[in-house]
Amino acid sequence: MTDWKPLLDALEAGDEPTVRSLSDAMHPADAAAFFGSLDDPERRRIAGFMGAEALDLVATFLEPPEAADLFRGLSPPRLAETLNGLPDDVLVDILQELEPAEREDYFLLLSDAKRVLAAKLLSFPEESAGGRMTTAMAAVRENITIRQAIEELGAKKEETELLSRIYVVDADGHILGKVRLRDLTFNPRSMLVRDVMDDERISINAHADQEEAVALMRKYALIALPVVNDHGKLLGVITHDDAMEIQTEESTEDIERMSAIGGTRDDEGYLRSSVAAHLHRRFFWILGLAFIGILSGIVLYKFEGILASQFLLAVFVPMVVATGGNTGAQAATMVIRAMSLDEFTPAAFFRVLWKEFRIGLFMGAMVGTIVAAASYLFLRFLAQEDLCRAAPARPALLFLLAPLFRDRPRRAHHERGPRRHRHQGQSDRSEPLDEPYHAYGN
Repeated sequence: MTDWKPLLDALEAGDEPTVRSLSDAMHPADAAAFFGSLDDPERRRIAGFMGAEALDLVATFLEPPEAADLFRGLSPPRLAETLNGLPDDVLVDILQELEPAEREDYFLLLSDAKRVLAAKLLSFPEESAGGRMTTAMAAVRENITIRQAIEELGAKKEETELLSRIYVVDADGHILGKVRLRDLTFNPRSMLVRDVMDDERISINAHADQEEAVALMRKYALIALPVVNDHGKLLGVITHDDAMEIQTEESTEDIERMSAIGGTRDDEGYLRSSVAAHLHRRFFWILGLAFIGILSGIVLYKFEGILASQFLLAVFVPMVVATGGNTGAQAATMVIRAMSLDEFTPAAFFRVLWKEFRIGLFMGAMVGTIVAAASYLFLRFLAQEDLCRAAPARPALLFLLAPLFRDRPRRAHHERGPRRHRHQGQSDRSEPLDEPYHAYGN
Protein backbone atom coordinates (compact mmCIF):
# COMPACT_ATOMS: atom_id res chain seq x y z
CA MET A 1 0.00 0.00 0.00
CA THR A 2 1.34 3.43 -0.97
CA ASP A 3 2.38 5.69 1.90
CA TRP A 4 0.79 9.08 1.27
CA LYS A 5 1.78 10.68 4.58
CA PRO A 6 4.91 12.49 3.26
CA LEU A 7 2.86 13.97 0.42
CA LEU A 8 0.08 15.04 2.80
CA ASP A 9 2.60 16.62 5.16
CA ALA A 10 4.24 18.52 2.31
CA LEU A 11 0.84 19.65 1.04
CA GLU A 12 -0.18 20.87 4.48
CA ALA A 13 3.10 22.75 4.87
CA GLY A 14 2.77 24.32 1.41
CA ASP A 15 6.11 22.87 0.32
CA GLU A 16 5.61 23.11 -3.46
CA PRO A 17 8.96 21.57 -4.57
CA THR A 18 8.44 18.52 -2.35
CA VAL A 19 4.84 18.09 -3.47
CA ARG A 20 5.89 18.35 -7.10
CA SER A 21 8.75 15.84 -6.75
CA LEU A 22 6.70 13.31 -4.75
CA SER A 23 3.66 13.51 -7.02
CA ASP A 24 5.75 13.27 -10.18
CA ALA A 25 7.51 10.19 -8.78
CA MET A 26 4.25 8.35 -8.03
CA HIS A 27 2.69 5.96 -10.50
CA PRO A 28 -0.27 7.71 -12.16
CA ALA A 29 -2.67 5.07 -10.86
CA ASP A 30 -1.44 5.61 -7.27
CA ALA A 31 -1.68 9.36 -7.74
CA ALA A 32 -5.26 8.99 -8.99
CA ALA A 33 -6.10 6.92 -5.91
CA PHE A 34 -4.52 9.63 -3.74
CA PHE A 35 -6.66 12.26 -5.45
CA GLY A 36 -9.72 10.17 -4.70
CA SER A 37 -9.00 10.44 -0.96
CA LEU A 38 -8.97 14.26 -1.02
CA ASP A 39 -11.76 16.79 -1.16
CA ASP A 40 -12.08 19.21 -4.10
CA PRO A 41 -10.07 22.14 -2.64
CA GLU A 42 -7.14 19.86 -1.77
CA ARG A 43 -7.24 18.23 -5.21
CA ARG A 44 -7.09 21.57 -6.95
CA ARG A 45 -4.32 22.73 -4.68
CA ILE A 46 -2.08 19.75 -5.35
CA ALA A 47 -2.91 19.91 -9.07
CA GLY A 48 -1.52 23.43 -9.08
CA PHE A 49 1.81 22.07 -7.81
CA MET A 50 2.07 19.24 -10.35
CA GLY A 51 3.71 19.43 -13.75
CA ALA A 52 1.51 19.38 -16.86
CA GLU A 53 2.80 15.99 -18.04
CA ALA A 54 2.24 14.36 -14.63
CA LEU A 55 -1.24 15.86 -14.43
CA ASP A 56 -2.09 14.48 -17.88
CA LEU A 57 -1.03 11.01 -16.78
CA VAL A 58 -3.07 11.20 -13.58
CA ALA A 59 -6.14 12.38 -15.51
CA THR A 60 -6.06 9.22 -17.62
CA PHE A 61 -6.61 7.16 -14.44
CA LEU A 62 -9.34 9.36 -12.95
CA GLU A 63 -13.02 8.94 -13.63
CA PRO A 64 -14.13 11.59 -16.16
CA PRO A 65 -16.31 13.51 -13.62
CA GLU A 66 -13.40 13.66 -11.17
CA ALA A 67 -11.01 14.87 -13.89
CA ALA A 68 -13.52 17.50 -14.99
CA ASP A 69 -13.85 18.79 -11.40
CA LEU A 70 -10.08 18.86 -11.07
CA PHE A 71 -9.58 20.89 -14.26
CA ARG A 72 -12.08 23.54 -13.15
CA GLY A 73 -9.52 24.78 -10.64
CA LEU A 74 -6.74 25.36 -13.21
CA SER A 75 -5.91 28.70 -14.74
CA PRO A 76 -6.70 29.07 -18.49
CA PRO A 77 -3.05 28.81 -19.64
CA ARG A 78 -2.44 25.78 -17.44
CA LEU A 79 -5.74 24.24 -18.52
CA ALA A 80 -4.92 24.73 -22.21
CA GLU A 81 -1.55 23.02 -21.75
CA THR A 82 -3.14 20.11 -19.91
CA LEU A 83 -6.03 19.60 -22.33
CA ASN A 84 -3.78 19.58 -25.41
CA GLY A 85 -1.55 16.96 -23.80
CA LEU A 86 -4.36 14.48 -23.07
CA PRO A 87 -5.00 11.40 -25.20
CA ASP A 88 -7.94 12.06 -27.51
CA ASP A 89 -10.22 9.44 -25.96
CA VAL A 90 -9.60 10.77 -22.43
CA LEU A 91 -10.18 14.34 -23.63
CA VAL A 92 -13.51 13.39 -25.17
CA ASP A 93 -14.61 11.53 -22.03
CA ILE A 94 -13.97 14.69 -20.00
CA LEU A 95 -15.69 16.97 -22.51
CA GLN A 96 -18.78 14.76 -22.39
CA GLU A 97 -19.11 15.51 -18.67
CA LEU A 98 -19.29 19.28 -19.19
CA GLU A 99 -22.27 21.53 -19.76
CA PRO A 100 -22.53 22.86 -23.34
CA ALA A 101 -21.40 26.39 -22.40
CA GLU A 102 -18.40 25.10 -20.45
CA ARG A 103 -17.55 22.71 -23.27
CA GLU A 104 -17.37 25.62 -25.70
CA ASP A 105 -14.91 27.38 -23.40
CA TYR A 106 -12.73 24.28 -23.35
CA PHE A 107 -12.86 24.03 -27.16
CA LEU A 108 -11.40 27.53 -27.43
CA LEU A 109 -8.33 26.35 -25.49
CA LEU A 110 -7.61 23.45 -27.85
CA SER A 111 -5.28 23.54 -30.81
CA ASP A 112 -6.87 23.46 -34.25
CA ALA A 113 -5.96 19.80 -34.85
CA LYS A 114 -7.12 18.77 -31.37
CA ARG A 115 -10.38 20.71 -31.77
CA VAL A 116 -11.23 19.00 -35.08
CA LEU A 117 -10.42 15.58 -33.66
CA ALA A 118 -12.48 16.16 -30.50
CA ALA A 119 -15.48 17.37 -32.51
CA LYS A 120 -15.26 14.25 -34.69
CA LEU A 121 -15.23 11.90 -31.71
CA LEU A 122 -18.02 13.78 -29.94
CA SER A 123 -20.24 13.17 -32.96
CA PHE A 124 -20.54 9.50 -31.95
CA PRO A 125 -22.87 8.35 -29.15
CA GLU A 126 -21.15 8.16 -25.78
CA GLU A 127 -21.65 4.39 -25.35
CA SER A 128 -20.83 3.47 -28.95
CA ALA A 129 -17.59 2.01 -30.28
CA GLY A 130 -16.80 5.34 -31.91
CA GLY A 131 -17.33 7.15 -28.63
CA ARG A 132 -14.79 4.91 -26.86
CA MET A 133 -12.11 4.60 -29.55
CA THR A 134 -8.78 6.37 -29.79
CA THR A 135 -7.21 7.61 -33.01
CA ALA A 136 -3.67 7.21 -31.61
CA MET A 137 -3.06 4.08 -33.66
CA ALA A 138 -0.43 2.85 -36.10
CA ALA A 139 -1.41 2.30 -39.73
CA VAL A 140 0.70 1.78 -42.87
CA ARG A 141 -0.15 1.34 -46.54
CA GLU A 142 0.06 -2.03 -48.19
CA ASN A 143 2.22 -1.01 -51.15
CA ILE A 144 5.24 0.38 -49.31
CA THR A 145 8.36 -1.48 -48.29
CA ILE A 146 9.16 -2.58 -44.77
CA ARG A 147 11.93 0.04 -44.64
CA GLN A 148 9.46 2.82 -45.47
CA ALA A 149 6.94 1.46 -42.94
CA ILE A 150 9.53 1.48 -40.14
CA GLU A 151 10.49 5.06 -41.00
CA GLU A 152 6.85 6.17 -40.92
CA LEU A 153 6.25 4.45 -37.59
CA GLY A 154 9.40 5.98 -36.12
CA ALA A 155 8.19 9.46 -37.01
CA LYS A 156 4.90 9.07 -35.09
CA LYS A 157 5.93 6.68 -32.31
CA GLU A 158 5.26 9.26 -29.58
CA GLU A 159 1.71 9.86 -30.84
CA THR A 160 0.81 6.19 -31.07
CA GLU A 161 -0.78 4.47 -28.09
CA LEU A 162 -0.27 0.91 -29.38
CA LEU A 163 2.54 -0.30 -31.62
CA SER A 164 2.15 -4.03 -31.07
CA ARG A 165 -0.66 -4.04 -33.64
CA ILE A 166 -0.11 -2.11 -36.86
CA TYR A 167 -2.99 -1.97 -39.31
CA VAL A 168 -2.59 -2.14 -43.07
CA VAL A 169 -4.80 0.09 -45.22
CA ASP A 170 -5.16 0.89 -48.90
CA ALA A 171 -4.79 4.30 -50.47
CA ASP A 172 -8.32 5.29 -49.36
CA GLY A 173 -7.83 4.16 -45.76
CA HIS A 174 -9.86 0.93 -45.94
CA ILE A 175 -8.57 -1.73 -43.58
CA LEU A 176 -6.95 -4.70 -45.31
CA GLY A 177 -5.34 -6.53 -42.41
CA LYS A 178 -2.66 -6.10 -39.77
CA VAL A 179 1.04 -6.64 -39.31
CA ARG A 180 3.07 -7.15 -36.15
CA LEU A 181 6.12 -5.10 -35.29
CA ARG A 182 8.27 -8.23 -35.24
CA ASP A 183 7.12 -9.02 -38.79
CA LEU A 184 8.60 -5.71 -39.87
CA THR A 185 11.71 -6.17 -37.76
CA PHE A 186 12.76 -9.68 -38.81
CA ASN A 187 12.05 -9.58 -42.52
CA PRO A 188 14.12 -8.07 -45.36
CA ARG A 189 13.66 -4.32 -45.60
CA SER A 190 12.98 -4.55 -49.32
CA MET A 191 9.83 -6.69 -48.92
CA LEU A 192 6.44 -5.06 -49.34
CA VAL A 193 4.11 -4.78 -46.37
CA ARG A 194 1.41 -6.73 -48.20
CA ASP A 195 3.75 -9.74 -48.36
CA VAL A 196 4.13 -10.03 -44.58
CA MET A 197 0.71 -8.83 -43.39
CA ASP A 198 -2.08 -10.94 -41.93
CA ASP A 199 -5.27 -10.33 -43.90
CA GLU A 200 -7.48 -10.62 -40.76
CA ARG A 201 -10.13 -7.89 -40.97
CA ILE A 202 -12.03 -8.27 -37.70
CA SER A 203 -13.47 -4.83 -36.93
CA ILE A 204 -16.56 -3.10 -35.60
CA ASN A 205 -18.70 -0.28 -36.89
CA ALA A 206 -18.27 3.04 -35.10
CA HIS A 207 -22.01 3.23 -34.31
CA ALA A 208 -22.17 -0.25 -32.75
CA ASP A 209 -22.72 -0.56 -29.01
CA GLN A 210 -19.59 -0.65 -26.86
CA GLU A 211 -20.71 -3.96 -25.36
CA GLU A 212 -20.52 -5.56 -28.82
CA ALA A 213 -16.92 -4.37 -29.07
CA VAL A 214 -16.00 -6.07 -25.80
CA ALA A 215 -17.75 -9.26 -26.90
CA LEU A 216 -15.70 -9.32 -30.13
CA MET A 217 -12.44 -8.74 -28.28
CA ARG A 218 -13.28 -11.51 -25.84
CA LYS A 219 -14.32 -13.91 -28.60
CA TYR A 220 -11.21 -13.43 -30.76
CA ALA A 221 -8.76 -12.70 -27.89
CA LEU A 222 -7.81 -9.30 -29.29
CA ILE A 223 -5.69 -6.71 -27.53
CA ALA A 224 -7.08 -4.02 -29.83
CA LEU A 225 -10.15 -3.82 -32.05
CA PRO A 226 -10.24 -1.65 -35.20
CA VAL A 227 -13.21 0.70 -35.53
CA VAL A 228 -14.43 1.47 -39.06
CA ASN A 229 -17.15 3.55 -40.69
CA ASP A 230 -19.96 2.26 -42.87
CA HIS A 231 -17.57 1.95 -45.83
CA GLY A 232 -14.89 0.00 -43.99
CA LYS A 233 -12.51 2.94 -43.58
CA LEU A 234 -10.31 2.72 -40.48
CA LEU A 235 -11.20 5.40 -37.92
CA GLY A 236 -9.51 4.26 -34.72
CA VAL A 237 -9.09 1.39 -32.28
CA ILE A 238 -10.46 0.27 -28.94
CA THR A 239 -7.56 -0.87 -26.77
CA HIS A 240 -7.57 -3.55 -24.09
CA ASP A 241 -7.59 -1.06 -21.20
CA ASP A 242 -10.67 0.65 -22.65
CA ALA A 243 -12.28 -2.77 -23.05
CA MET A 244 -11.67 -3.52 -19.36
CA GLU A 245 -13.34 -0.24 -18.40
CA ILE A 246 -16.33 -1.01 -20.61
CA GLN A 247 -16.59 -4.51 -19.14
CA THR A 248 -16.57 -3.09 -15.61
CA GLU A 249 -19.31 -0.61 -16.49
CA GLU A 250 -21.47 -3.23 -18.17
CA SER A 251 -21.01 -5.73 -15.33
CA THR A 252 -22.00 -3.06 -12.81
CA GLU A 253 -25.07 -2.25 -14.86
CA ASP A 254 -26.06 -5.93 -14.99
CA ILE A 255 -25.64 -6.33 -11.22
CA GLU A 256 -27.77 -3.25 -10.59
CA ARG A 257 -30.50 -4.58 -12.86
CA MET A 258 -30.49 -7.85 -10.96
CA SER A 259 -30.97 -5.83 -7.77
CA ALA A 260 -33.90 -3.80 -9.19
CA ILE A 261 -31.93 -0.55 -9.47
CA GLY A 262 -33.07 1.46 -12.48
CA GLY A 263 -31.68 4.34 -14.51
CA THR A 264 -28.16 4.97 -15.72
CA ARG A 265 -25.21 4.54 -13.39
CA ASP A 266 -23.47 7.76 -12.39
CA ASP A 267 -19.74 7.73 -13.23
CA GLU A 268 -19.05 9.80 -10.13
CA GLY A 269 -19.38 6.72 -7.93
CA TYR A 270 -21.34 6.02 -4.77
CA LEU A 271 -19.98 8.69 -2.42
CA ARG A 272 -19.80 11.55 -4.91
CA SER A 273 -23.26 11.05 -6.39
CA SER A 274 -26.09 12.93 -4.73
CA VAL A 275 -28.85 11.55 -2.54
CA ALA A 276 -31.38 12.73 -5.14
CA ALA A 277 -29.64 10.63 -7.81
CA HIS A 278 -29.85 7.53 -5.61
CA LEU A 279 -33.52 8.18 -4.85
CA HIS A 280 -34.32 8.61 -8.53
CA ARG A 281 -32.80 5.24 -9.38
CA ARG A 282 -34.09 3.24 -6.42
CA PHE A 283 -37.37 4.71 -5.18
CA PHE A 284 -39.73 3.66 -7.97
CA TRP A 285 -38.60 0.03 -7.93
CA ILE A 286 -39.06 -0.12 -4.16
CA LEU A 287 -42.49 1.49 -4.52
CA GLY A 288 -43.49 -1.10 -7.11
CA LEU A 289 -42.29 -3.94 -4.90
CA ALA A 290 -44.26 -2.45 -2.01
CA PHE A 291 -47.47 -2.61 -4.03
CA ILE A 292 -46.68 -6.18 -5.00
CA GLY A 293 -46.35 -6.91 -1.28
CA ILE A 294 -49.78 -5.38 -0.75
CA LEU A 295 -51.18 -7.78 -3.34
CA SER A 296 -49.70 -10.64 -1.34
CA GLY A 297 -51.42 -9.27 1.75
CA ILE A 298 -54.76 -9.14 -0.12
CA VAL A 299 -54.39 -12.82 -0.95
CA LEU A 300 -53.86 -13.60 2.74
CA TYR A 301 -56.88 -11.47 3.63
CA LYS A 302 -59.08 -13.47 1.25
CA PHE A 303 -58.14 -16.64 3.12
CA GLU A 304 -58.57 -15.10 6.57
CA GLY A 305 -61.24 -17.60 7.56
CA ILE A 306 -59.11 -20.58 6.70
CA LEU A 307 -56.10 -19.13 8.49
CA ALA A 308 -58.24 -18.43 11.58
CA SER A 309 -59.54 -21.99 11.76
CA GLN A 310 -56.27 -23.60 10.71
CA PHE A 311 -53.80 -21.15 12.19
CA LEU A 312 -50.93 -23.58 11.74
CA LEU A 313 -50.97 -22.67 8.03
CA ALA A 314 -49.70 -19.18 8.91
CA VAL A 315 -46.44 -20.78 10.00
CA PHE A 316 -45.73 -21.61 6.35
CA VAL A 317 -46.45 -18.13 4.94
CA PRO A 318 -42.91 -16.74 5.55
CA MET A 319 -41.44 -19.86 3.98
CA VAL A 320 -43.57 -19.46 0.85
CA VAL A 321 -42.74 -15.76 0.54
CA ALA A 322 -39.01 -16.28 1.09
CA THR A 323 -38.64 -19.22 -1.29
CA GLY A 324 -40.71 -17.46 -3.93
CA GLY A 325 -38.54 -14.36 -3.73
CA ASN A 326 -35.31 -16.35 -3.80
CA THR A 327 -36.51 -18.38 -6.77
CA GLY A 328 -37.29 -15.19 -8.68
CA ALA A 329 -33.89 -13.70 -7.79
CA GLN A 330 -32.13 -16.86 -8.99
CA ALA A 331 -34.01 -16.83 -12.29
CA ALA A 332 -33.33 -13.12 -12.83
CA THR A 333 -29.63 -13.54 -12.08
CA MET A 334 -29.21 -16.50 -14.43
CA VAL A 335 -31.15 -14.92 -17.30
CA ILE A 336 -29.61 -11.44 -17.08
CA ARG A 337 -26.10 -12.83 -16.81
CA ALA A 338 -26.68 -15.12 -19.81
CA MET A 339 -27.97 -12.13 -21.79
CA SER A 340 -24.90 -10.07 -20.89
CA LEU A 341 -22.68 -12.90 -22.18
CA ASP A 342 -24.67 -13.06 -25.45
CA GLU A 343 -25.73 -16.64 -24.79
CA PHE A 344 -29.12 -15.91 -26.35
CA THR A 345 -31.03 -13.08 -28.00
CA PRO A 346 -34.51 -11.64 -27.28
CA ALA A 347 -35.82 -13.98 -29.98
CA ALA A 348 -35.32 -16.85 -27.51
CA PHE A 349 -37.82 -15.31 -25.06
CA PHE A 350 -40.31 -18.17 -25.17
CA ARG A 351 -37.57 -20.81 -24.88
CA VAL A 352 -36.28 -19.08 -21.76
CA LEU A 353 -39.82 -18.75 -20.40
CA TRP A 354 -40.55 -22.45 -20.96
CA LYS A 355 -37.22 -23.47 -19.42
CA GLU A 356 -37.75 -21.36 -16.30
CA PHE A 357 -41.33 -22.61 -16.00
CA ARG A 358 -40.13 -26.22 -15.91
CA ILE A 359 -37.33 -25.40 -13.48
CA GLY A 360 -39.78 -23.61 -11.18
CA LEU A 361 -42.32 -26.40 -11.44
CA PHE A 362 -39.86 -29.16 -10.55
CA MET A 363 -38.20 -27.06 -7.85
CA GLY A 364 -41.55 -26.23 -6.27
CA ALA A 365 -42.65 -29.86 -6.36
CA MET A 366 -39.43 -31.11 -4.76
CA VAL A 367 -39.26 -28.40 -2.08
CA GLY A 368 -42.99 -28.76 -1.35
CA THR A 369 -42.72 -32.52 -0.97
CA ILE A 370 -39.72 -32.34 1.36
CA VAL A 371 -41.24 -29.54 3.48
CA ALA A 372 -44.59 -31.35 3.67
CA ALA A 373 -42.95 -34.58 4.81
CA ALA A 374 -40.80 -32.77 7.37
CA SER A 375 -43.82 -30.83 8.68
CA TYR A 376 -45.90 -33.99 8.99
CA LEU A 377 -43.20 -35.74 10.98
CA PHE A 378 -42.68 -32.69 13.18
CA LEU A 379 -46.39 -32.36 13.96
CA ARG A 380 -46.66 -36.07 14.66
CA PHE A 381 -43.76 -35.63 17.02
CA LEU A 382 -45.61 -32.85 18.83
CA ALA A 383 -48.75 -34.95 19.01
CA GLN A 384 -47.06 -37.73 20.96
CA GLU A 385 -48.29 -36.69 24.39
CA ASP A 386 -46.79 -39.59 26.25
CA LEU A 387 -43.36 -39.00 24.73
CA CYS A 388 -43.56 -35.34 25.72
CA ARG A 389 -43.98 -36.29 29.39
CA ALA A 390 -41.09 -38.73 29.16
CA ALA A 391 -38.55 -36.08 28.07
CA PRO A 392 -38.20 -32.91 30.19
CA ALA A 393 -36.86 -30.85 27.27
CA ARG A 394 -39.93 -31.33 25.09
CA PRO A 395 -42.47 -29.65 27.35
CA ALA A 396 -40.23 -26.57 27.33
CA LEU A 397 -40.40 -26.54 23.53
CA LEU A 398 -44.15 -27.07 23.66
CA PHE A 399 -44.50 -24.21 26.11
CA LEU A 400 -42.93 -21.92 23.50
CA LEU A 401 -45.21 -23.22 20.76
CA ALA A 402 -48.37 -23.24 22.88
CA PRO A 403 -49.52 -19.73 21.82
CA LEU A 404 -49.90 -21.03 18.27
CA PHE A 405 -52.58 -23.45 19.41
CA ARG A 406 -54.17 -21.71 22.39
CA ASP A 407 -56.99 -20.00 20.46
CA ARG A 408 -57.77 -23.08 18.39
CA PRO A 409 -61.40 -24.35 18.59
CA ARG A 410 -61.84 -27.40 20.78
CA ARG A 411 -64.40 -29.23 18.70
CA ALA A 412 -62.13 -32.22 18.40
CA HIS A 413 -61.83 -32.37 22.16
CA HIS A 414 -65.59 -32.25 22.76
CA GLU A 415 -66.30 -34.79 20.03
CA ARG A 416 -64.00 -37.26 21.72
CA GLY A 417 -65.76 -36.85 25.04
CA PRO A 418 -64.39 -35.86 28.42
CA ARG A 419 -60.78 -36.47 29.15
CA ARG A 420 -59.92 -39.48 31.22
CA HIS A 421 -58.78 -38.47 34.68
CA ARG A 422 -55.24 -39.17 35.64
CA HIS A 423 -54.44 -41.06 38.74
CA GLN A 424 -55.27 -39.20 41.86
CA GLY A 425 -52.74 -36.69 42.98
CA GLN A 426 -51.44 -35.71 39.53
CA SER A 427 -50.79 -31.98 39.22
CA ASP A 428 -53.15 -29.91 37.09
CA ARG A 429 -50.36 -27.57 36.05
CA SER A 430 -49.71 -29.66 32.95
CA GLU A 431 -53.23 -29.07 31.63
CA PRO A 432 -52.43 -25.97 29.50
CA LEU A 433 -49.74 -27.94 27.73
CA ASP A 434 -51.96 -30.99 27.28
CA GLU A 435 -54.78 -29.21 25.47
CA PRO A 436 -53.15 -28.70 22.08
CA TYR A 437 -52.31 -32.35 21.67
CA HIS A 438 -55.83 -33.52 22.56
CA ALA A 439 -57.09 -31.04 20.02
CA TYR A 440 -54.94 -32.53 17.26
CA GLY A 441 -55.16 -36.14 18.35
CA ASN A 442 -52.61 -38.84 17.69
